[in-house]
Amino acid sequence: MKKSILTIVLSILGFFVFAQNQDPNSPVYDYNYTDSTQTTSDSSSSDTPAEGSEETAKVYQRIVMPLDSVTNLITYNGVVEQEESGSDSLYARAKRFAEKNLGKGKELYEMDKRNQKLVVNGSIPAFAYINRYNKKTIGKYQFKMTILVKEGRYKYTITNFVHESEVSAAGGKPVRNYFEYYSNSSTNLQTYDKILRYADKDIKETIQRFQLAMREPKLLDEDDW
Repeated sequence: MKKSILTIVLSILGFFVFAQNQDPNSPVYDYNYTDSTQTTSDSSSSDTPAEGSEETAKVYQRIVMPLDSVTNLITYNGVVEQEESGSDSLYARAKRFAEKNLGKGKELYEMDKRNQKLVVNGSIPAFAYINRYNKKTIGKYQFKMTILVKEGRYKYTITNFVHESEVSAAGGKPVRNYFEYYSNSSTNLQTYDKILRYADKDIKETIQRFQLAMREPKLLDEDDW
């Protein structure tokens, strides 16, 4: 019994001696320490997509072309009220505009004067616009333009668009593609989209020139000379 008590006393004295002689600068384990290099759990890391991933990539916005809900074809149309114009003069102006601006040849248009209808198998040059001042030829746009005239108004519909590419210097046949192919294609998105944007610009400018040509000539006042 005395020996056990002596052993306990000596142990206690040894502990105090060790504590007094311990280096205060010696490292100890901090139970509140958190490793900054430790990875987070899967649940937290999967919530936010990594930078540069598909989720964070900006989606390319393609041009939305005017689409006819019945034919599902890209179509430009409009009705213009022009009360001062008779149907015969409108018909003659439409025919003259087609001959001057939309091509030549016997197959240029199909006339139906009785029903005051003109169907034009037309085409215009196709351009790629490099910048504000420069452009280059990329073939031509072919289409069908239907013009209906009545007293004091007319209606135009332009559809069946085809892009015929420029013939290369090496020769060969030009490539022909419908606008609907460009619009619905899942490949070469930006290339085809640029062609449609160029075409939209050229077609709208052609429509503006057509409407200008359909107007009645401005009569000069007798005093304005």
